[in-house]
Amino acid sequence: MTSISSKKRTWKCPAIKWVGILSLFLASCDTPKEIGDDLFSVEVGLNYSDTITIKSSTVLIDSIYTGSPNSLLLGNFNHPVLGLAESAFFTQVSNIDTLFAKSTSVYDSLTLRLAYANYQGDTTKTQTMSVYRLLDSLNRGTDYFANSSVRNDATLLGRHTFAPRPIRTKAMNGDSIRFDTLRFRMSDTFGRELLSKYADATVAAGSKGFRDYFPGMLFKSTASTAGAMIGFNPGYSRMTLHFHNPGDTTKYYMDYYFSLSNSLYPELLARFNQIKSTKSGALAALQNPGNSVSSVATSGLTYIQAGTGVATKVEFPYLLNLKGNRNVAVNKAELVLTAADNIDLQQTIGQLSIVETNSTNRTLRNSYGLKYLLSEGGSTVLTAAIEPGSKTYTFNVTTAIQSLLVGKQANTGWLITPALTSNSAGNTRIINESTRFVPLQALKARLKIYYSYIAK
Repeated sequence: MTSISSKKRTWKCPAIKWVGILSLFLASCDTPKEIGDDLFSVEVGLNYSDTITIKSSTVLIDSIYTGSPNSLLLGNFNHPVLGLAESAFFTQVSNIDTLFAKSTSVYDSLTLRLAYANYQGDTTKTQTMSVYRLLDSLNRGTDYFANSSVRNDATLLGRHTFAPRPIRTKAMNGDSIRFDTLRFRMSDTFGRELLSKYADATVAAGSKGFRDYFPGMLFKSTASTAGAMIGFNPGYSRMTLHFHNPGDTTKYYMDYYFSLSNSLYPELLARFNQIKSTKSGALAALQNPGNSVSSVATSGLTYIQAGTGVATKVEFPYLLNLKGNRNVAVNKAELVLTAADNIDLQQTIGQLSIVETNSTNRTLRNSYGLKYLLSEGGSTVLTAAIEPGSKTYTFNVTTAIQSLLVGKQANTGWLITPALTSNSAGNTRIINESTRFVPLQALKARLKIYYSYIAK
């Protein structure tokens, strides 16, 4: 679907123009053919404005990084257009204090606490969480994608059936101010195994020694029908071993954390979300990276969804017509994208970025990761936040449009994606810590250009 609006031209300085012409006339009395005579054949344009046609489509992009997330995703979420999204997560755990137990210490229990961070979907549906031991270790230096996997043992470490209840209390205005915590008991066999490791100083001390012994855990969820995608906060989640010593009234415990950091490393433990997406209906053609569906097939909407690789491509098929045989100087250019009227701001992607692409609809890359547009006058990623009132995202793309007009970059369009971030190595990638989405109205997409030109 394309959006077209009328062209508007405004002359800001007619008086200045005639004063300039009069000055040239007076100054050319002595040598009329040599001074200023050729300028009368030059058209000087000042402060024109245009709204350029935009062609929009929904595309499937590649390289969906999900490593080192701030939200551990579990469950499933179904959307009538985007289809079914499902997620499991893989994570390391470790203790920072040494396990001081004795040969006479008595095991009490092993409990797991997972703090909710966010949710999406129907929380009235019951789902069952299963926990397994990993057979291969995770590595912070490894790039993990939505389709990555690590071998796991088939023996259960824990299983819990629950109905999600992520919000415990609310403020007077309805905003969430406190999230609940999911608590359940893990395998007693596994708990006794952990307690027995007090005798191995390397394992008992935690850190790398513990991770070498215990590579991590896989969390999977099963549900008979589509329900909710739950995001757990690794910073507030932990596994706790409880024990006591005979003749001692003190109750002892050891915490194993999902998130650890120090002054040298912002995150010591590796983790990633494994996200699967099943497309059907209008977006059924999005099966492989590069596939595209026109907004005409999706009722005039295009989509962006984190975690599944769904993005919006915008193209400017008639942008070069603006130039013609003139030299155009772009004073300012804004790309304005409008979300659907009925969106829930609490479940909508709050920030978007622009990634460069080509005719294959793939993301372009350089030595720093994804090739993105820079913020105007800066060196950071160009990002736009949604304006709650108008439900619009506005990008200042002045330099980028000027580059397209002068031929520095091929005019094949851009990809609109969830906001970008950098990993610990400084490589840029898309934030994929949820399956939140935003539908954009193709007919309301606008590229506003304010420019000047000199044409002979």
